[in-house]
Amino acid sequence: MTRPEDEIGDPCRIARKGPRTTVAGGEGFGPSASTEIGPRAEAGGMAKVLASPKSELPPASTFIPGDGEGGVGPSKSVREDQISGADPAVIAELREQWRRRQAWHRAEKSLTLQAKALCRRLMAGDKDAAEKLFVSAYGLGEHELAGLALAATFPLIEARQSIEAHRRLVEKRLATLAKALPVAPYVESVRGVGLLSLAAIVGEAGDLASYSNPAKLWKRMGLAVMPDGTRQRRVTGDAAIEHGYSPGRRSVVWNIGSCIVKAGGPLKAVYDARKLYELERVATRGHAHNRAQRYVEKRFVRDLWSQWRKAEGTTVALVTPIRALSPSAD
Repeated sequence: MTRPEDEIGDPCRIARKGPRTTVAGGEGFGPSASTEIGPRAEAGGMAKVLASPKSELPPASTFIPGDGEGGVGPSKSVREDQISGADPAVIAELREQWRRRQAWHRAEKSLTLQAKALCRRLMAGDKDAAEKLFVSAYGLGEHELAGLALAATFPLIEARQSIEAHRRLVEKRLATLAKALPVAPYVESVRGVGLLSLAAIVGEAGDLASYSNPAKLWKRMGLAVMPDGTRQRRVTGDAAIEHGYSPGRRSVVWNIGSCIVKAGGPLKAVYDARKLYELERVATRGHAHNRAQRYVEKRFVRDLWSQWRKAEGTTVALVTPIRALSPSAD
């Protein structure tokens, strides 16, 4: 899903014309950072941010586990040539860094939603008009209330940028850790999948060698087929324990599957063949697409599990079949 900041660029760095005053930069910016806001902001004035992430933050590749944003684990840097197998310390740090990344990403989205809510208030609840106002406030389009919206939302967007800068450092660290895993070469050979995707799966599932078969890993990631032939999903009551469903974990593999389908390659061919099969079983092309993508997601997770086990020196004797959903399953 496209993030709002991708749609409007780097909103707080857009130069605006007009008289200016200066206010202190927010936390996460260098000591010389400042924000210049026109005194006529509420009448359509302009603003400019002269800020960047703290220069004293070390590059992600030099983070030391156990120190601040470096993560947890032994007090030594992790390099590819130090790892022969899935090092538990690497997995432990990767899981902690992934949780941190997810928390910060949620905070970014929350700040964006709060800013858009302020724009909706200015537009008397009209969502479409509020969206136009929001992007106009940060340089895309013109609106008579752009200055007012900018003044109302600026602290939120500034805070979001600070969080985003630190999140990106954590993502670089995650890629470094994922590169150290023995399955990294396999993952990098799959079109549409990258090291951050591997980090996401390990961050959510932990050591894949702890799953005795891929079906258990499917269940962890929300891909299981339940005994009645329906998909694993969010339910209430006693059934929730049996399903053990997490929307967050399911979204991780859904995003990976979507990228695989868009990227092409051998797994895209698997998707195409499966979609033709599903078209004969379900009523709509959209339904067939969802089922075919789900099949590809399970195929990738199964192959990843197999590669992980082989890297651990474990013989994978049998290939777990991918059970199809019943035609009536939603």
